[in-house]
Amino acid sequence: MPAVTTKINVTIEGSPYALDDREYKGSELRALAGLANRDKLVREEDDGTETAIPPGRKIRPRENDNFFVSIRFRRG
Repeated sequence: MPAVTTKINVTIEGSPYALDDREYKGSELRALAGLANRDKLVREEDDGTETAIPPGRKIRPRENDNFFVSIRFRRG
């Protein structure tokens, strides 16, 4: 019997994504959204604070996570 993969619904830069329930590197999340590794990707926490997700850091996204490029650190 094939393994069932659970999907996690997240938003990256305003676009919805259904991700496999597993760990991702920050660089993988950026690649999904077409973002450069130099962009400061953050996860919005429940209390409104931002947690930086560097390209090499592994995280496990949670249902309804919101990831975005922090405007405080936006380059260009």
